[in-house]
Amino acid sequence: MSEGDTRAGRNPGDEAPPGSPQSGEAVCPDCGGTGDRAGSPCPACGGTGRITAIVGDA
Repeated sequence: MSEGDTRAGRNPGDEAPPGSPQSGEAVCPDCGGTGDRAGSPCPACGGTGRITAIVGDA
């Protein structure tokens, strides 16, 4: 588990747990998908450049 991971593979920027119904992978809005902020791993996505976002109108 990377430093940005919190519970069960989630990152602080995730809106839902990975694999949840009505969720999908999205570009991290904080780092624009680079995984880097000011020379360090992005704290929102844990350096992956991706977050799990809710899609649809649950």
